[in-house]
Amino acid sequence: MANTGPTLQVIGSGPVALAFALFALRQGIDRRRIAIEHRDTPLPAALAARQLALSLGSWQLLRRIARPPAAAPIATVDVSVTGQPGRTRITATEMGVPALGYVLRYASLLQSLQDAARSAGLFDAPTQPATPGAALTVHAEGDTGEDASVLGFDQAALLAEVTVEAEPSGVAWECFTPQGPLALLPLPEPHRYSLVWCATPQESRRRAALAPEALATELQAAFGWPLGRLSIASPCMVAPMVRRTRRHTVTADQAWIGNAAQALHPVAGQGLNLGLRDAFLLARGLADGEAAGLPAAACLQDYAKARRLDRHGTIAITDTFARVFTLDPLRPLQSVALAALDLALPARAAVARRLMFGQR
Repeated sequence: MANTGPTLQVIGSGPVALAFALFALRQGIDRRRIAIEHRDTPLPAALAARQLALSLGSWQLLRRIARPPAAAPIATVDVSVTGQPGRTRITATEMGVPALGYVLRYASLLQSLQDAARSAGLFDAPTQPATPGAALTVHAEGDTGEDASVLGFDQAALLAEVTVEAEPSGVAWECFTPQGPLALLPLPEPHRYSLVWCATPQESRRRAALAPEALATELQAAFGWPLGRLSIASPCMVAPMVRRTRRHTVTADQAWIGNAAQALHPVAGQGLNLGLRDAFLLARGLADGEAAGLPAAACLQDYAKARRLDRHGTIAITDTFARVFTLDPLRPLQSVALAALDLALPARAAVARRLMFGQR
């Protein structure tokens, strides 16, 4: 593509910002038109160790632009309701894919994308000066701003790492309790899992204040013994669960993607995946629109329309998962629904495809 069109000013230095810049470059946008901040400051330890779940679709997108970091493949997702017999399992084998997704750490993902951006010259190439009115700003800094609508769940997540006795099996566990979901996801290190345990804010703070042995005892009682004995292997953090979504994700010369557009409840692990799809489709839309001679404002409007179904659908799914399994009157039906889903491969496959690739 010729070196014409607006300068792309990318605000943010995290995975979604870097992914957008790399996708734009891959789509043929001249690197001299891409301005992105590069930060060499060390990451806070808690952020560096933060665990991320990438769907298969996101993993495939990542492989287009960077060397994939160390990650634990998810071969099976096991979904259950505490105290109820019904459950469902989705496996990579029945879906005909190498893995349903991958679990990795924030620091390794960021390093992989930074290395790719550095190799592509995005950090050292002088940006082409923009003519008046010829700059387009892409917000990927993770702040939804004052335009956001806010939904509280009366939940907070207890975050920690857990060691288990069982041999690695690639199973991601999602257990719905009366107060919120409890997830255990395999990490790249053997016998190590990521814990996300949602409950009321008061209960999550109480659990976080327990001694590791006492917390492990409560976790064992809530989760059971599929992984053998559980031990708490890291300090605990408590994060409030609030969904924030911008009402408008584009203007004539600005776009908001990733957590700057929507910050979701972590159930089903869809936030980063939605953000990476934002980044890819915005880059492709801008490049295709320029090739067709469309102005940037028209490209942004087309992008917003194209993202509407996937964005609102993913938000609705996570909101529903976060709330419906906490409703006591529905608990008997929840178990029946999971058991029925386990018997119906087409329905189970449709759910799996939606979570792996988004709404197509």
